[in-house]
Amino acid sequence: MMHLLSGRRDFLRLSLAGVAAALLPAGSALAQPAKLTLDDVNRMTLDAFVAAFGDVIEFTPAAAKNAYAKRPFATVTALHEALFDGLRLLPPAEQHAFFKRLSDIGENAVPFTAASTSEQAKAGISSLGAADLARLHELNKAYRAKFDMSYTICVRRNTVQQIFDEAERRLHNDKTAELAKAIYEEHLITRLRIGEQVSGPGAPKIYGDVTAHVLNAMVGKPANGVSVALYEIFGDGSHKVSEAVTNVDGRADVLKGQPVPIGRYELRFAIGDYFRKNTTPPIEPFFGEVPMRLFISKPEESYHVPMITTPFNYSTHG
Repeated sequence: MMHLLSGRRDFLRLSLAGVAAALLPAGSALAQPAKLTLDDVNRMTLDAFVAAFGDVIEFTPAAAKNAYAKRPFATVTALHEALFDGLRLLPPAEQHAFFKRLSDIGENAVPFTAASTSEQAKAGISSLGAADLARLHELNKAYRAKFDMSYTICVRRNTVQQIFDEAERRLHNDKTAELAKAIYEEHLITRLRIGEQVSGPGAPKIYGDVTAHVLNAMVGKPANGVSVALYEIFGDGSHKVSEAVTNVDGRADVLKGQPVPIGRYELRFAIGDYFRKNTTPPIEPFFGEVPMRLFISKPEESYHVPMITTPFNYSTHG
């Protein structure tokens, strides 16, 4: 499951110094530019403020100019809300016009901001096969035909499968409900961006994590050295998004430093390999790789999966 976005953007955005954040391999934490502090923001000139935040809401520097007048910001959340007022307080017709001019997922009719381009690249849209790209095109076309605007969803908080499924579900909304949904998703997108760009009091919670713990019941001790991989489910297939190995405490930080996108996953515990390497005399375990399916619905929450195991049985719970 990847994360994509209709005309949306990844907040691996340019820092104030103009340095782009690097994209890392699947499962790695995101390399982020140095954060601005809230004190830095409150001391900015208008030009510096607009340079830093003018594209938080795509191509809408006026939102940043208006937010600047509300300084000083007591919290990072207050900064975000002041910026988002530039969209939230517009009349519905102007809100609709904003979403209408955005590009659709995976298509380039309108240029993307640097942040949007980065997000779509990380989402894996360019890696979709021809059949999936064709399906995406048809969803975009159907959405435009009904709502006359782009399909907006926070890609960092949704897997590819979830984004496809949501598009199909949202086609049943009426226009008023769908505009409200688009504004809600834009709020999540911009909250994530600001949360990654600025540190300080009242910062929004924007990251979740997936961790695991394995206990070797044969010896009653943590299992050190178990590989635990996280796979996203997309259609009939899956792909690995991260992997970690349990430490001396039996713990593995499988995914961290980002939202955990909404969708279906499979955790795979390499129990067989562990017992082959750590049992004397060597034995052939009954289990090789133990899979566990799960559905994640809250991207900013922590998900911990403990397992108790021997070479011949195991138990686990969420």
